[in-house]
Amino acid sequence: MQADVRKILTETYQVNEVGDVLCPSNQKVEDGSTFTCTVQVAGEGKTVTITVTGEDGRYEVGAPA
Repeated sequence: MQADVRKILTETYQVNEVGDVLCPSNQKVEDGSTFTCTVQVAGEGKTVTITVTGEDGRYEVGAPA
């Protein structure tokens, strides 16, 4: 998931210098559930919200805050 989050931030949100992405393990994959990942952007810690959009593991990545 971390690699996918990095790709979405770079390609969709046009964020440069995306470093480490750390997402909590063992998250429930239930439609509508959310959790937060920590992302390094240009050396600064940011968070992104992950929202599960289906029982099959699809999810959306929010913009870094």
